[in-house]
Amino acid sequence: MPKVEYNQFCDDNFSTLIYNIHMLSIEYRYFYQSALDSSIRKASQNLNINSSAIVRQIQKLEDRLQTKLFIRNARGLELTNEGKLLFDHLKVQNETNHNFLSNLKQNKTSTSGEINISTGETFAVQFLSPIISKFRKEYPDIKIKISSRQPDTILDNLITNKTDFGITFTKDLPKTLKVLYLYNFPMGVLCSSKHILSSKSEILLEDCLKFPLIFHPGTATFWNSIQRDVGEKLYSINPNLISNSFSFIKNYLIEDSNYLTFFTSAGSVKEIESKKLVFKKVNHKIFLDNKVGIIVSKKQKLKKFTEDFINLVKNEFDNSLDSTK
Repeated sequence: MPKVEYNQFCDDNFSTLIYNIHMLSIEYRYFYQSALDSSIRKASQNLNINSSAIVRQIQKLEDRLQTKLFIRNARGLELTNEGKLLFDHLKVQNETNHNFLSNLKQNKTSTSGEINISTGETFAVQFLSPIISKFRKEYPDIKIKISSRQPDTILDNLITNKTDFGITFTKDLPKTLKVLYLYNFPMGVLCSSKHILSSKSEILLEDCLKFPLIFHPGTATFWNSIQRDVGEKLYSINPNLISNSFSFIKNYLIEDSNYLTFFTSAGSVKEIESKKLVFKKVNHKIFLDNKVGIIVSKKQKLKKFTEDFINLVKNEFDNSLDSTK
């Protein structure tokens, strides 16, 4: 076989070389593995291919490039100058391809970013935990920040773009905001299963006011927003206990059967399933027609992973509401 000079080897065969490398030509793969192992036999084991097939492909490559790539000796295979040139090039190309595929895989399965959510504690504790678990399976590197806020603060954060979306009441919504998803969340009272109202078939607002009340701060906001509809007697409401922790309120209700709490719903209280607490709807239009929604700023352009998270929230709310019907 005629031997070509270094420059001629590069110039005459460069196009063919690059084409076959990018196409992952079989003869280049077999050559590269044989050069790594310095042995046809070892290469055949690593590639799980017959030695004769590797020999044929290397001979085919040598014919194409018009140069000898290996010298056989007692120690195995030794690269010629041209063979070393080709091996070094393939090594760089191999590393480049490996890095590219790794980056491609990482970019496909991992997205960086952040989601800021403003909502009430009840929604955050009872609904967002399972949603985040599902979301993490597809977006493990997305940071999620949840701010427990009062309804007025949630709206302010949306207006000033401090949060990506909020979950709160939709009554008297500013024009700069819009509702992506709306659902009716009937509100009522939560009490111990031993409470006298727990067995009553119909509860009126007047019934609730006869018992000591526990408020979450959000309850006060709820009352303030409906006081004109309810009437002056609203001002006479004086809760005996106010707590930021909804978990504390639920535990307190279980221990003391005399108290009631407002501003909750069946879908947000898991203890109802264990019969430790009882949720009772209040037969009043304000309680029965209570709109809650997923709200965003009209100027806000949501990223795809944020939209995917919101879709999970929608599904979770749909399932919770269906289970309470």
